[in-house]
Amino acid sequence: MYPHRIRLRGPWEFEPLARVGADQRLLPPAGRMVMPCRWGEGGLADFAGRVRFRRHFGYPGRLDAIDRVWLTFAGVDGTALVWLNGQFLGRHESGAASFEFEVTALLQTRNELTVEVDAPADSGGLWGEVAMEVRCTAFLRPVRVWATVTGPTADLHVAGEVVGTADRPLELYVLLDNATVIYTTLEADPAGRPFHLVADALPRERWQVPETQGRQPHEIRIELVNGATVWYRIEQGFQFPDAGPPA
Repeated sequence: MYPHRIRLRGPWEFEPLARVGADQRLLPPAGRMVMPCRWGEGGLADFAGRVRFRRHFGYPGRLDAIDRVWLTFAGVDGTALVWLNGQFLGRHESGAASFEFEVTALLQTRNELTVEVDAPADSGGLWGEVAMEVRCTAFLRPVRVWATVTGPTADLHVAGEVVGTADRPLELYVLLDNATVIYTTLEADPAGRPFHLVADALPRERWQVPETQGRQPHEIRIELVNGATVWYRIEQGFQFPDAGPPA
């Protein structure tokens, strides 16, 4: 099943490198911090400046020819510089969204991930989850789901991009409570091929939760399929807008 996530949680090594501005006080000692965590909560209270974080991990099992490995970062406060096995991957500017790097060719039997974070307050650090994600050569991002309600019917919208490469068009399924409401075929593109699909005029009984079930969400599943293999799957709960009682 794709994607397959390997979370890089637990203890990371940390080493303060410099305080912000003209602050010349001695640096706190190096140590270990359990991630994800803001460093003010992990042993560096009242520290502002630059900190180096390190995490060692192994090779992510057997990879097939269609597999690609991405390093994903869900959230960082401050500017981050990232290296894997001494190879510089890139820079993430403070205030931007989550970010990721494709690292398949750089992986070794044993690996060292290094992240230097520069933040002006003790809220800095890797507060979002860091993970390896094994994907196929094509995948979905960033996918949004929303709905509009008109009278007794609702339109379910799904938008995003098919990113990467595939040797043929891929099938895309959108299921609402395990029933397919959207089906199409899409071409992948390395730069991302946008799509916006609509399951229109869904009758009220398909999308409105009975009052006896409270506000229990529906289940949305989105699958990108190549032949008999699901190349990428997204599952989430979803609430349709409140349309009031039936007329």
